[in-house]
Amino acid sequence: MKPKVTMIAWNQNDNYVVTAVNNHLLKVWNSCTGQLLHDLVGHADEVFVLETHPFDSRIMLSAGHDGNIFIWDITKGMKTKHYFNMIEGQGHGAVFDCKFSPDGQHFACTDSHGHLLIFGFGCSRPYEKIPDQMFFHTDYRPLIRDSNNYVLDEQTQQAPHLMPPPFLVDVDGNPHPTKYQRLVPGRENCADEHLIPQLGYVATSDGEVVEQVIGQQTVDQDEQGLEPSILDGMIRQLQLQQDQRTGADQESASNGPQNGEGTPRRG
Repeated sequence: MKPKVTMIAWNQNDNYVVTAVNNHLLKVWNSCTGQLLHDLVGHADEVFVLETHPFDSRIMLSAGHDGNIFIWDITKGMKTKHYFNMIEGQGHGAVFDCKFSPDGQHFACTDSHGHLLIFGFGCSRPYEKIPDQMFFHTDYRPLIRDSNNYVLDEQTQQAPHLMPPPFLVDVDGNPHPTKYQRLVPGRENCADEHLIPQLGYVATSDGEVVEQVIGQQTVDQDEQGLEPSILDGMIRQLQLQQDQRTGADQESASNGPQNGEGTPRRG
């Protein structure tokens, strides 16, 4: 087999270069002379993650499709720590990406099964308040393109970035309690009634009907007996308000300033 390089990384002070080869070896090179210094043995499949420590020039992290995560001392050619990403009942999970924290005390990895792995010093108690499964309810909604080739959400016909902040759900689409919904940017200060999603029945691609989050219904609407406001209705209302504000601003600009401070009058 002809060797091929799959990944290259410089260490923190640029004295060394580490290459990952498709024969599962990591090679450490002197960056000035090009001399091969070490062969790092441990991986059993191809490696696509090489991450240098943010300030310790000796440390390099590697991870690959074999589920192995190694921390190496590249000056000595030795592994200092090893973790194998075994998932109960499913075998190992390939590691797709890893990043150090700025202070170098932690690193996080993502794998092929959608897990976020966090390693570091200290207590894991701050992470225990987070549910095991966290998805946005809009994560797997289909997209379409309009006549201008812009991407739109298929259900609401709106650009995804203009839609309201999504709800947090588990892998089956069941919404999490309101205390978790406030973790979503844009929902931090929402009232409780705005953190209660509306559930509806949606047909999946294989014909199965499942209950999923489709929008939001407030307590006020329940009391008034109004129709449930699903997500596309909210979007249309927000768009209408924005159009009205834009029209009022344009009218005010054409009429000139309305007071001594030069502030245009709003409709």
